[in-house]
Amino acid sequence: MKLYSSPVAPSPKKVLVFISEKGIKDIEVKDLDIGKMEHKTDEYKRIAPNSRIPALVLDNDNVILETTAICRYLECLHPDPNMFGENPEEIAQIEMWYSRISFELMMPLMHGFRHTHPHMSALENQNNDFGLAQRELAVKSLQYFDKLILNKEFIACNKFSYADIQAAVSLQFLVRLNRIDINDYQNLSAYINNITSRPSFSA
Repeated sequence: MKLYSSPVAPSPKKVLVFISEKGIKDIEVKDLDIGKMEHKTDEYKRIAPNSRIPALVLDNDNVILETTAICRYLECLHPDPNMFGENPEEIAQIEMWYSRISFELMMPLMHGFRHTHPHMSALENQNNDFGLAQRELAVKSLQYFDKLILNKEFIACNKFSYADIQAAVSLQFLVRLNRIDINDYQNLSAYINNITSRPSFSA
């Protein structure tokens, strides 16, 4: 298998952390230079027509796009350690928190960055007012999740899961890009530091 990745983007980082946690050794990683628009080339579009990273090319040449879909596929091949839940309640809890993090935290932070940051002007049809409104929504979500994570080591089921990868990587990348200081949210800051201290985040 071959994973098309990027060292500077959060979505492929999630897959790389997942692969490291699983101890998977038989995936070739091919980094693309986003700054040089290597993800926009005709060659890559034949692999990923939406020009998104990551993309996992299977040994039969079929392609899986989207971070969570890739991780779920790898979970089926390598079920231990479990990352998506071992029983119906765990599966539901992890899915719930992954979804809440995605829509309540990651999406407004992502839109805030994409629509207000000068470096994104060449890649996005920016709407500054929308971006500022999304950033304001993100701040409210950060305040909420900062209270929620108090005294919790992990976000779901009292164990490390895909929901923690989604939360820690998204916050680590997107908060600073919105010119927000994560240290203003002490509980979240401590949570991120704890999760990202795992060896898989530096692999």
